[in-house]
Amino acid sequence: MRIRNFLVVAVLAMSAFASASIGPGHVTGSITNITSITGGLLVRIGPNEVPQNCTSGKVWMFIPQDQTAMVSLTLMAWTMGKTVAVYTAPTNTGYCLITQVDPAG
Repeated sequence: MRIRNFLVVAVLAMSAFASASIGPGHVTGSITNITSITGGLLVRIGPNEVPQNCTSGKVWMFIPQDQTAMVSLTLMAWTMGKTVAVYTAPTNTGYCLITQVDPAG
């Protein structure tokens, strides 16, 4: 009986973690980390997921500082634990450029 209860709790705990959905130019999931750099905001989704068009090997995606609406929306989604869809374009900086943030949940 204890093993059964343990398995039920383990399955429920694992289902609490949001999985990411990945496409050619987007990823959908929970924001798992953010940090700021001189030029803007860096964002990570799920367990280090990036869209297929982000081929640099870096797990951080970049929002330029001058994109204030996207930065604000991302900070709000991060604070509230919302799921987001992030659309991207590759750049030559190594970070994938976020071109749109859509609160999907």
